Amino acid sequence: MAAPAAAPATQRFRWDALQVALLVVLFLQVWRIQLLVRGLPLFGLPILATAAAAVLFALDRDRRRRLGRLDQSVVRFALAIVVLVALSIPGALTPGRSLAFLLKDYARSVLLMLLIAASVRGLADVRRFAWVQIVGVSLCALAILTHAEVGSEGRLSTEATYYDVNDLATLIVCTLPLVLYLWRRPTRWPGRLALAAATVFLITTLGETGSRGGFLGFVVVAGYLLLRFQGISRTKRVGAVALLVVLLMGLASDRYFERIETILHPTGDYNWSGKSETGRVEIWKRGVEYMLSHPALGVGAANFERAEGTLSPEARERQRYGRSFRWSTAHNSFIQIGAELGVFGVIFLVALVVDGFRMLGRIRRWSAGEAAVLAQVLTACLVGFVVTALFLSQAYSAYLYALLGMCLGLSRVVSAAAAGSPPPARPGVWGPGGAFPLAGGISSPSR
Repeated sequence: MAAPAAAPATQRFRWDALQVALLVVLFLQVWRIQLLVRGLPLFGLPILATAAAAVLFALDRDRRRRLGRLDQSVVRFALAIVVLVALSIPGALTPGRSLAFLLKDYARSVLLMLLIAASVRGLADVRRFAWVQIVGVSLCALAILTHAEVGSEGRLSTEATYYDVNDLATLIVCTLPLVLYLWRRPTRWPGRLALAAATVFLITTLGETGSRGGFLGFVVVAGYLLLRFQGISRTKRVGAVALLVVLLMGLASDRYFERIETILHPTGDYNWSGKSETGRVEIWKRGVEYMLSHPALGVGAANFERAEGTLSPEARERQRYGRSFRWSTAHNSFIQIGAELGVFGVIFLVALVVDGFRMLGRIRRWSAGEAAVLAQVLTACLVGFVVTALFLSQAYSAYLYALLGMCLGLSRVVSAAAAGSPPPARPGVWGPGGAFPLAGGISSPSR
């Protein structure tokens, strides 16, 4: 059997129009800069930027860029969820809301995943996207901090931005492994100085969010990096994880750890079953009931909150007296998509995530050097997302699809290296080699 393929790690690629357009899309679609910066008139720019990136990709003739060689199963399940969202529109509680969500949000997130994956020419491009994600989460955190206030519980509180503080904690936890990866690279001192500053800032912000789900995600990601990450020696690995833990313990307030300590006493929390009608366990129970009562196509994409305010027993009881019930989010990505798209929605989301892990596992087994290390880092990012998604409504997260796009792009690079040659020239986005059906994932290097 041939040795594992090593994707070229020393190639350098210049920024081109397509990558600049994708950078803009990432800042607008994932990091929502247009909503975070007050007084920034960018209405319509996110859709325009996505359209521009798609056109630039269609016109691109670089033979290393094409939709072929993308992992079939990951793309197939992502597109299957798109179909479910579209099918849920006629029977949705608010069809207009589902239609707007599909056209203005979710379809663009899936398209972003495909464009990121297909635009990658080599490992240098994946590293570039990693830098963009770190800059993006830092700007997002900075913008939220400028809008947020410290609540009575000693944690940040904001209603004026797209992401709340729990979402921000998720984004920080999922992006921190990329910092470790870029630090490992032969980055010059200005880059390392920027990474060190970003790490301190993000850890400080994580403590100020007071997010218990974010803390659990941090613990699991740290555990994965400590036990499974093989990109650096054990001593350096332990030192890196210890540094992150020390930073969190030193920079977070006492009130943060008092809040985290409540995890050890779940039955005393309002989220525990029966403690509150708006506690998470009660919301999860109602979410499962929405899925079971609408098993085919759910209550409609982006309609969970409306279901809470109209279909729940608590809402119907209050409606008899002319009162309303709180329109709560699902606080669990898998329950959210199951309630909104039916049983197949949660099945497809689970399959999408599982196949993402399987794809990264194949990269680790069938590649060596930088590609294998990057696959481990992206696995840590995906682990962080899955853990925190159990407590947040992030079933259609643009960040998830951008992350999967990076994974798919890495898969293409490794596949081309295993085949011994770059993919053939792409005559056109809809021509041979550039259209669906998509070619398979990673080729075995023994062939």
